[in-house]
Amino acid sequence: MKKWIFSTLLYLSVFVTVPAAAQHENKHIDAVKIEFLTKKLDLSPEEAQKFWPVYHNYQREMISIFKERRRARQLQKEANTPPDELKFETRILETKKRYRKEFQDVLPAQKADLVFPAEREFREWLINQLRERRQHP
Repeated sequence: MKKWIFSTLLYLSVFVTVPAAAQHENKHIDAVKIEFLTKKLDLSPEEAQKFWPVYHNYQREMISIFKERRRARQLQKEANTPPDELKFETRILETKKRYRKEFQDVLPAQKADLVFPAEREFREWLINQLRERRQHP
C-alpha cells in the first residue's frame, strides 16, 4: 500500500507542476480513483465491468449539477440575490438515491452501500495528498 501511495504521489506531482498537463492530471486522478474504489469495494472483474459504466453516468450527472450550481451562484452573486442552495442539495440527494438503487442492481447490496463512503474516503485522501504536497514542495 505504501509503495502504491508513493508511486501515485510521485506520478501526480509531475502533472501538478506542469499547468499545461491539467487535463492529463484529471485523467490520472480518475485512474487513481478507479483503482482506489475497485480495491475498497473489492470488485471482481465481472462486477467492475457492470459497475463502472453506471458509476461514470452517476459521475457525469453529479458534475453537471455542480457546474450548474456554480453558474447559478455566480448569477445570483451578480444579481445580489441569495443562492438557492436547497434546490441543488435536493437534486444531489435525489441523484444519489437513484444511483444507489442502480448500484444495487449491478453489485451485491453490501458493496453498493460502500460506494458513497468509499468515494468520500477517496476525496479526503486526495485532499490530504494535495495539502502535503503544498506544505512540502
